[in-house]
Amino acid sequence: MPYLVWKQSGKNRYLVMRWKKRINGIPAVVKEISIGNIENLARIVEGDLSGIDLVSYGYGVTASVMAMDKEIGLRETIDTVMGHRENGLSPGDYALIFIMNRLSDPGSKSGMGEWMVNDFASTLFRPVTAQGFWNLMDRFSDTDMKLIRERIRERLISLGYDHSRLFVDGSNLYTFMQQNDMARKGHNKKHRYDLNQVSYHMASNYDYIPFDGDSYPGNIPDSKSFGMIVENTPEDAILIFDRGYNSEDNVRRIMKRKYIGALIQSDHRDLMAMPLPRDSSLETRKVVYGIDHRIILYHSTKLERKRIISFMKRFRRVYSKARKIMQSGDSDSLQKAQYYLEAENLNETILLPSMKINGERMRERFSMLGKSALFTDIEGEKPEDLIDLYRKRNRVEHCFRTISMGDLMSPIYHWTPQKIRVHMFFSYLAYLFLALIYNRIRTSIDTVSLITSIDILRQIRIVYVSRGTKTENRIDTRTPEARLVAERLRLLDLAKP
Repeated sequence: MPYLVWKQSGKNRYLVMRWKKRINGIPAVVKEISIGNIENLARIVEGDLSGIDLVSYGYGVTASVMAMDKEIGLRETIDTVMGHRENGLSPGDYALIFIMNRLSDPGSKSGMGEWMVNDFASTLFRPVTAQGFWNLMDRFSDTDMKLIRERIRERLISLGYDHSRLFVDGSNLYTFMQQNDMARKGHNKKHRYDLNQVSYHMASNYDYIPFDGDSYPGNIPDSKSFGMIVENTPEDAILIFDRGYNSEDNVRRIMKRKYIGALIQSDHRDLMAMPLPRDSSLETRKVVYGIDHRIILYHSTKLERKRIISFMKRFRRVYSKARKIMQSGDSDSLQKAQYYLEAENLNETILLPSMKINGERMRERFSMLGKSALFTDIEGEKPEDLIDLYRKRNRVEHCFRTISMGDLMSPIYHWTPQKIRVHMFFSYLAYLFLALIYNRIRTSIDTVSLITSIDILRQIRIVYVSRGTKTENRIDTRTPEARLVAERLRLLDLAKP
């Protein structure tokens, strides 16, 4: 039975006609035709539609993924590593289908069959089943995934993608699954300390393109995962990393390569006490983490303002909670408040049991808020250039935000450590494809971002118009941006009439 529904694409609404039928007793959409606005519907009603069959598929994401695969050869690489002798879907096919789904309409493996019915992917691949995915995932070993990442990294470098400076950081995502070898409790980025989490790291360049990424158990701190990063990033790349990776062991791991890190302020109060005018820098040397380093101290007005606002917001929250603990009347309230303040690193600033504020310690804190100290083994570069390079480390943080906002990794519909690892591997590949597609799109639309790239691609559909034995196809877009992207990426060339 056909029926009309409105769909939303960004700020635009458009009509689609859908057909439903029961498949294994479950109602499912089996065909969908994009009509457009009311004016388009009026033209269709007034015209002669006898003998015409229309079919519309989601197209922008799937066609873009196929275009990127032609460039980097992911499917061929996976099939070469994993081996494929059967006539069915290959391991590389499954990976591409996963990537298309994650960028189009993220869902579980059980829901991919329904998604494919309305997507151009159904014209490229045989129908998929959840069991097929699960069986395929069981074949991937850590060694296989490592080798695939290495070959894709080599391919990116051979194509000229810049790997000279890599920004390194770690993140995690919480999950409602029971504890296992991957899902463990740790310092959760979204403060869900009551739940288990899965951690992962990424090393991306200035253009958000990852050259390494891997998952690991949620209870392993960032500093302990640094060895994996060093082992799997090009040796000629400068590594720019956050304070969470600071340790003597980690610094010794990278003694033969170039790097930039930042010191923890409270561990180097001698440097923080050095007089330094706002928006200026100075150089010195100091042995940190067992090695003599070039130290660049700088004071930023913008950073100071931002940190003051953040610190005062946190200070008011912590002070209020500590006072409630002290006023609870519990016999161990003092001990609880001490533990809480120590965890928040404010035990020297908020004094117990009086709840008075240590004025001297507070002034010291404020004097450090605008300052940062970098340590590096890079000689000869101007201090301002190294400062600017370190400030760009938020590029990798933007990668994490995109992964979170786009649901590229979560939720995880798996319960065994091995399948979680494979799921995270496929998700990493989905983000890689998004970054590559984004870099193509931004040459035409300079205001585009990683996340809006997905929105634009989702607005691109393909319509097949059949009358008798003749079939034509055309790109159907909802916005000028989507039309421009479809033209510049030559997406219609990938369609099969």
